[in-house]
Amino acid sequence: MTSADPQTLVFPPAALARIRAAADEYDPRARQWPLLRALLWLYRVVCVGAVHVYGRQHLAPGARIVVSNHARVSDGFLLAFVLGRFHALVQAESFTLPVLGKLMARSGWIPVVPGQARQVLARAAEALRRGGTVLIYPEGRLSHGGEMIRGQTGAVRLAMQTGAPVQPVAVHVPERYSRMVRGRFYGRPTVGAWQVGGPTYIAIGEAWRPLGDLDRPPTIAEARRATDDVMSRVHSLLEVARAASG
Repeated sequence: MTSADPQTLVFPPAALARIRAAADEYDPRARQWPLLRALLWLYRVVCVGAVHVYGRQHLAPGARIVVSNHARVSDGFLLAFVLGRFHALVQAESFTLPVLGKLMARSGWIPVVPGQARQVLARAAEALRRGGTVLIYPEGRLSHGGEMIRGQTGAVRLAMQTGAPVQPVAVHVPERYSRMVRGRFYGRPTVGAWQVGGPTYIAIGEAWRPLGDLDRPPTIAEARRATDDVMSRVHSLLEVARAASG
């Protein structure tokens, strides 16, 4: 969960080999999820106040694709306590982090490896066929709490491929509780917002099929319109979460 745009990353061959090796640790059965959840719980206890959830009645069992805004690195951590176990699509270089990287992979989080889009979607589709929840950030990179970025069409295409519904979710943290963390990763400067203190506001919308009963692959224009609809719903939920924060 870094801040760089995955579409623009070009890694040196040695770094790319390391990233691909880390991605091979992926466990579709998520056997180490309880350990990852315990680590995320520790972060919540130490760094986060109350978590307010609106629209919890829209949560239902069964396969679903959860789409959310991506303002802070830490937002997805808190969704573990709302959605239960899920398979998050995460930039693959994050899986090379000591300890945490392997734990994420072995907990069923899916590495997004440059040049391997088909494998990424195949893993996500398999998780859905097992009745799981897949978390996707259509923005593709962090917004750092600013305006939402126009979504990419992968979530809609995955929904069409698998028949799984899309569930919009928005996460809001008041700006005063966000801290920008800067560093270098694989020789590149990185920056990401983390929640430190204060409450979190999460709004959940109703799941639906953005392409309806379409029985063929969507055209580029159809996928674009459906994705814009998805992101519009996420934005509306973000306004609900912001209003709840006062």
